[in-house]
Amino acid sequence: MNNNNDIDDDIDDDENTNNTTHHHHQQRQRQKEKLIRNRVLADSIKIAELEAKEHDGVSLSPQAASVLGELVFLESEKLAFDLKAFAKHRNDRTITKKDVELFVRRSSGDLLECIEDALRKENVI
Repeated sequence: MNNNNDIDDDIDDDENTNNTTHHHHQQRQRQKEKLIRNRVLADSIKIAELEAKEHDGVSLSPQAASVLGELVFLESEKLAFDLKAFAKHRNDRTITKKDVELFVRRSSGDLLECIEDALRKENVI
């Protein structure tokens, strides 16, 4: 009888270890995603500020920079998701130029609408 209890205890320990490991993996994944998001935001804002300065010394307001950074990140997420879906639909694991072209054709109107919505939220327009 003790053997069955020991086995049950071992199974419970294994489940707890697996749950803890899974939790740590999820936590690391969220930290990684947050780091990537912050880098994309920071880099896109830097690029926009540099481009603005190069064109007749135009400056970029903090609100516009924030909106732009957020748009770049959101569009990058959408791009990654769609490109993976296009490749998967073709039963392929490689994203091709055709997948990128399809994304651009499909999303050009959506992108403009997204930009306008974001600018309205920041009271820029």
